Amino acid sequence: AALSVFRQMQSTPGVILDPENYVLLLATIAENGFLRNDSPPIEGAIDIGYKHSCGPELFDEIATEMSNEALEITSASARRLYNSLAIGFENKDDSTGHDSLISTLKEVHPLAPMPLTMQPAQRNELVASRVILDRSTGICPVTNAHQRLILLEPEQRKQLHDELLELSREQYANYTRDESKNSGERAAQELRKFADWLDTREGEPYTAIVDGANVAYYMQTFDKGKFNLHQIKFMVDTLESLGEKPLVIIPFKYGSNEFYSSKKELQRLDPIERQIFKELNSSEKLYRVPPRYLDDYYW
Repeated sequence: AALSVFRQMQSTPGVILDPENYVLLLATIAENGFLRNDSPPIEGAIDIGYKHSCGPELFDEIATEMSNEALEITSASARRLYNSLAIGFENKDDSTGHDSLISTLKEVHPLAPMPLTMQPAQRNELVASRVILDRSTGICPVTNAHQRLILLEPEQRKQLHDELLELSREQYANYTRDESKNSGERAAQELRKFADWLDTREGEPYTAIVDGANVAYYMQTFDKGKFNLHQIKFMVDTLESLGEKPLVIIPFKYGSNEFYSSKKELQRLDPIERQIFKELNSSEKLYRVPPRYLDDYYW
C-alpha cells in the first residue's frame, strides 16, 4: 500500500518529493526484509510500474529515481537507512548460497556518526557506510563502483558567480532599505574581494566551507545555549581527519571577544574559546564577513 501511495505521489502534478521521503520508503522496505535475496515479493509492485518487486534490484530502482531529484541526504537520513538495512539483514550470512548477500552491519545509535569504511568489500558483501571518493576518478574504494562526478563548466561557474553577486546586492538593499541605484554595490564588492582572495592566496585550495554560525548554534536552544566555538573546532578537526581543507565563515561580530548572541544576550569568550579563535585565524581557517553582509553567500 505504501509503495502504491508513493507511486501516486510521484505522478501527481505539483507534488515534490524530498530526499527524506525516498529514505523513509527505502528504510521501511529494508527494515521489513524486502531487500534480501530470499525475500518474498511486495504484492502489487510490478502492477504499479516497478520492474522488480523485492531484493537489491528494487533498491536500485528506487535509489535511481531518488538520484534524479536529489544529490544528497542528511546524516540523520543516512543513519535511518543504515539501521534499517542492519535490521532487515540481521543474521544474514552466505550460508544460503554463493549468490547471497553477506551482511556485517550492526545498528548504530541515532546520534552516532555514520561508520567510515575504506577497505575493499568482500564478494557479495552488503555495503552501507561513508567512504572517501577519489576526487579525480570518482571511484569508490570499497565497491570499486564509478560514481558520477558533478563538475561545473566555465560558463556555469561564471553564471553562478554573477547570480551570487546579484543576490548579495538585493539582500543588502533590502536589509538597509536603501532603494538607490547603487545601494547594493558595496555588498557585491565585498563578495568579489572574498572570491579574489580565494583565487590569489597561497597554499592548497579549500575543499570544504563551514557555516560557522550554524555549526556553533547547533543544538544550543536550551537555557544556557550559546555560540559554541568548541563545536566549530570539532567540525574542523573532523573534516581535516577526512582529508579536507576547511574554511570557517562567520559573521564579523563573532570574531570579537564579546558579542550579543542570537538570544540577544551578551556572551564573553573564555580563554579556551579565545585560543580556538586565535588558532583558526592564524592558520587561515577563518573568514569574517564584514558587518551587514549576509555570510550565506560566502562560499
